[in-house]
Amino acid sequence: MNYPENWIPDEELPVRAGLVAIQKNDPNYGLTEDEIQDRIEFIRCYLLKDFALLMMIPKQTHENDFFIHDCDVFDAEYSAFNTHDFQKQMRPFNMQGYAMKKIMERVKDLAIMHSCITQPEIRQLVFERFLSFMAFEFINEVEELARQLHTDISYTEQAQIKRKISTLSRKINKCKRIWERYAPP
Repeated sequence: MNYPENWIPDEELPVRAGLVAIQKNDPNYGLTEDEIQDRIEFIRCYLLKDFALLMMIPKQTHENDFFIHDCDVFDAEYSAFNTHDFQKQMRPFNMQGYAMKKIMERVKDLAIMHSCITQPEIRQLVFERFLSFMAFEFINEVEELARQLHTDISYTEQAQIKRKISTLSRKINKCKRIWERYAPP
């Protein structure tokens, strides 16, 4: 009697779930488990041959053999910034110098913006922004010092005020030179 499974040739039958694809390029193809383990052991010994001298060095008996003792976060030795070399190279921070540097950068940025703009009304707005920035940073203080200078004060206080005014006028002139350099008319 012919059963239905004999009607379809075996080559055309779909793959069954229990079948495994054989990859002939697999390095373990055709080897038994013992042969695979022997091959892995041979490769391990071949690679360790290059490190034979290093493997002869005796292993340390204790792990914390470093010359610095264990440091806690609150110890003085914890930070590199606490060393004498670091402190010796540190200069005190000049806040006024930093503020002046940032003011000069702002003036330069405004001048470059002014030189890049082609529309006259927007150029005028940038120029007015420059003038208001100068007034905020320097000119208002100069005017206040000039008012104090004309009051009834001692000669030493007048000399101090004149020094402050001359310092501020030097800063104003420096800002004007930066403006003229980067924002030509």
